[in-house]
Amino acid sequence: MSNFISLPLGLALALLLAGWPLAAAAQSPPQPELAPTRDVDITYVLTRPHEPRFRERVRWRAAEHLERIDGPDRSTTIVDRGNGEITLVMPASRTYRKLDAVPRQPVEPERNAVLHRGGEAVVAGERCVEWSWVEDAETRILCVTADGVALRLIVGGKTVVEARSVSYRPQSAELFKVPPGYAPALAPEGGGNP
Repeated sequence: MSNFISLPLGLALALLLAGWPLAAAAQSPPQPELAPTRDVDITYVLTRPHEPRFRERVRWRAAEHLERIDGPDRSTTIVDRGNGEITLVMPASRTYRKLDAVPRQPVEPERNAVLHRGGEAVVAGERCVEWSWVEDAETRILCVTADGVALRLIVGGKTVVEARSVSYRPQSAELFKVPPGYAPALAPEGGGNP
């Protein structure tokens, strides 16, 4: 109730009755921003068990919550986090497929994960704070900038994702659209979303 001492009694009572979480907000631990808050272009190196390392380019159009991932096989994934949609663009067949659910990315903690703030680091020339949590009996450490850019992910003591370059600049809306002339991919037999 100490948060209400300087408030008039009537206002303090109204806020309490409305369930205003003053005390909870004051006591909750800080949490990182986990999506970029401004447009950015990032190149990552990814390491997976028993596979060669590869590069991936990720661009964010922050205001619209859009993410574009260009993989090593020339495929492109466009993620609309605002609408919960994902579009797979396949240049080899000049087709695309829309999906209704956005899967959790490897650098994203589980929904109810408790994150613990660690030290600071510099990755790809950018300062970041390390946040750790345990998932599947392994400690994960995500180094993220104050404006939500994930720079490195360590799982079980091994670096699996690490930024090599970060460039803050406006991202064109056209990058987050299916290119002209591409057709919807046919749904596999048994259904699915085209």
